[in-house]
Amino acid sequence: MHSQTSAQHPVQLPEGVRLIENQHGREFLQIDHPAVSARIAMEGAHITHCQPVGQGPLLWMSASEPELPGKTIRGGIPLCWPWFSNTRAGVAHGIARISPWQLTAVSSDAEQVSVRMSLADSLIEQALPGEKWQLDVEFVLGSDLTVTLITRNTGSEAQALSQALHSYLPVSDIDQVMVQGLESCTYLDQLTGHLQIQQGPIRFTAETDRIYFNHSGEVRLIDANKQVISVHREGSDSVVVWNPWIEKSLRLSHFASDDYRHMLCIEAANAGPDARILKPGETHRLSSKITRGAADSSVV
Repeated sequence: MHSQTSAQHPVQLPEGVRLIENQHGREFLQIDHPAVSARIAMEGAHITHCQPVGQGPLLWMSASEPELPGKTIRGGIPLCWPWFSNTRAGVAHGIARISPWQLTAVSSDAEQVSVRMSLADSLIEQALPGEKWQLDVEFVLGSDLTVTLITRNTGSEAQALSQALHSYLPVSDIDQVMVQGLESCTYLDQLTGHLQIQQGPIRFTAETDRIYFNHSGEVRLIDANKQVISVHREGSDSVVVWNPWIEKSLRLSHFASDDYRHMLCIEAANAGPDARILKPGETHRLSSKITRGAADSSVV
């Protein structure tokens, strides 16, 4: 990759932050800070890498992902907005992850870097005729990662919103991990369409695609090495848990046949019955904070 300045993003960048292009011409914000290294694609406002100093990566990326301009990216955190999945006509997961974003602010101090990006109002109006939205995303990168989608209804009528921070998290082996924090929660199994209640921690033996409801607490991904990735959510009463397993992996683009073994999505969401109706002038913030740590002695 090589450095590049861009007239589209006339924001002064602090030391250790620069705009670059990959070999295909896709533009990224590259962050090399004493506390963290990270990379964010300008198209899609898609963070593809975040690694605090002295830790493993917080996000999983497919090794076969070419990061081509105009294409979605397999891994990192795709922004699903203003609809989740195929709940509305149009491209799956909405327009945010396939649209060019504008860099509006970057700042840093000794401990972290903060980045703010926005989706142009004119682009939203063109893609969503009759809807009036203002959309920003904030990234705070340091010893952990916080991503916040900020949506404001700028129109004169109420508007429906569903969304997700589609976070791909790294695991050593999906056979040996478990997810804690969702015990006794009701979930929609999107493979069968049935509602069920979670019994104990989640373990993985087959394709998993679930939306858990009425839950706002911490969710913990516990790996076989007793390392923990914790997901703290705000503005979210639903969480998506997804792993494609073997058969679906063969149908996914830029996804090796065994990649399912090394990733798990735990997504802060407003999905299903947690979809929101924003009144004129109302703002909603959806946030996910991803941290690493060691499991306590109670984990078996």
